[in-house]
Amino acid sequence: AVADYLVKKSVWLIGGDGWAYDIGFGGLDHVLSSGRNLKVLVLDTEVYSNTGGQASKATPRAAVAKFAAGGKPAAKKDLGMIAMSYGNVYVARVAMGGRD
Repeated sequence: AVADYLVKKSVWLIGGDGWAYDIGFGGLDHVLSSGRNLKVLVLDTEVYSNTGGQASKATPRAAVAKFAAGGKPAAKKDLGMIAMSYGNVYVARVAMGGRD
């Protein structure tokens, strides 16, 4: 169609932190490194919300979560810094529950 040539398409990848930080990280990393023009929205709850709140790589160090009752020993993966390491990626973060 003519519109395909006149209108720039906006491609969005939307997923949760379990997808972006853990299960789908390899695919996300591949796409980010490709230089393609797309937008990514990660809904980061810092736990696996769909399966009851288990700790993930998005969970901060010392956070208490299901199966991490004593606090998570490892630090949270910094997905934004990893993305920015490619040099052609813009990263913005929003904290909906932040008070400051």
